[in-house]
Amino acid sequence: MFTGIIQSIGTLYNINKENNTYKIKTNLNLDDCSIGSSINCDGVCLTVINIKKKYDEYIFDVNLGEETLKRSNLIYWTKNTKINLEKSLKLGSEIAGHFVYGHVDTVIKIENIKKIDNSWEFKFSLSSMHNKKNIKKMIVEKGSIAINGISLTVSNVFKTSFCVSVLPYTFENTNLSKIKEKNIVNIEFDPIARYIYNHYEK
Repeated sequence: MFTGIIQSIGTLYNINKENNTYKIKTNLNLDDCSIGSSINCDGVCLTVINIKKKYDEYIFDVNLGEETLKRSNLIYWTKNTKINLEKSLKLGSEIAGHFVYGHVDTVIKIENIKKIDNSWEFKFSLSSMHNKKNIKKMIVEKGSIAINGISLTVSNVFKTSFCVSVLPYTFENTNLSKIKEKNIVNIEFDPIARYIYNHYEK
């Protein structure tokens, strides 16, 4: 489990297509991580299968299954892709965002990025999710949503889109500063919204 508060940005260092092993390097302190630890990578909970420290950097390997590639934007990862990283939540840690499981619900396209005076407005296209027609029911104004693993608040919901407001610290310390309009991002809905939706759909 995670909080959606990004701790660092990693860089995709190498991809081994034969066994879908991805090598990521980061300045994030991973001294408390080992083989088997969970790390949230762009909103996807992945298991460390190898880890080592080289000078001031850590390099860890993760293995991606077919289901993960099918449901997330990780299929678009290429060498040098910038990746949001968060280590798993520990008992007694501050919960500053909201509970994030690292289980991506779907992907969505960025429709528009607009710089406002003291923030950035990101607009996401609901119409880009053709196979998720009722998904809007889980997107609520002022509700929480995880985008590429980042805990954000929905600022507005429209008929075919919704917006989040991104403050300078979040923009500068996550890969939101690297992505562009029409890019695809990972979405995880608030777990409470997901379970309520599932209950009333039955």
